[in-house]
Amino acid sequence: MNAAARAALVGAVVGLAQFVILYWRGDDIGSLDALALIALPYGLGFFLSWWGRLPRWWGVATAGPAVTAAFLLANIFVLRIPEIRDLGDWQTALCLMALGATAYLAAGGIFMPVHRGLRGLLIAGVAVAYVAVWSAPDVIADAARANRLARAEVSLITPTLPDHRLGYLEYVHGWLELSYEGLNDHSRIDVAVGPGSTATPKAACANPVPWDDIQEHAKCRQVSPGIWLRSGESQKLIFATHGDALVRVESPTMSEKELIAVLGTFHPVEAEELARLYEE
Repeated sequence: MNAAARAALVGAVVGLAQFVILYWRGDDIGSLDALALIALPYGLGFFLSWWGRLPRWWGVATAGPAVTAAFLLANIFVLRIPEIRDLGDWQTALCLMALGATAYLAAGGIFMPVHRGLRGLLIAGVAVAYVAVWSAPDVIADAARANRLARAEVSLITPTLPDHRLGYLEYVHGWLELSYEGLNDHSRIDVAVGPGSTATPKAACANPVPWDDIQEHAKCRQVSPGIWLRSGESQKLIFATHGDALVRVESPTMSEKELIAVLGTFHPVEAEELARLYEE
């Protein structure tokens, strides 16, 4: 195996080790874990570069993590590609392995005594790969969002609102939250879908938290079988069930009758389709 291939293999192993830390710690990752993610590439990279007998291994092991850090910092401050953990476990592992492999290839092209043409090919190839990733943040964002939605522990249902566009989409604390904006006016409709086990529509209506913009003194009343309305000075909230989901529909611009009509338009949607709707 030539030196360039060995350098790429070292970087891939380092990336895999970083994934193991992320997978092991999950959402509990803290400052010590973040420090390990920074320190590990240097320690493991130095050992593997020496053990793999890379030419000028000390330079490759030093520059490899530096290239990785430069890529990640550029992403944070310029491109803001979504967190790779949202792509799924094996996808995250592949991404980190690919990042490590390309970083060490670039480091090898800089430090190892290789032919000038091969040196330029290695560095240019890595640069092209990074530019290709940076040029497609929307594609990566769609994939991450779809994967996150597919893992959501709530029914994926949305209303049909032909005169509105989906301006906000997020899965937060067990709730699917969507916000629609009018195409031809300033109307807005906010939707939240949660597990039906959270509360009955009547109980959800009676509890204003976490919707603090609805005054506590506002009264709940049943406007139709299984449908409860809570009105504030500027907002109206409708609570109902749809299958095994609890649904909240809120709008400062729609009438009570229009809000009830929205409930009848809810339908199941696939995670990929919902992610695409957010971008259209």
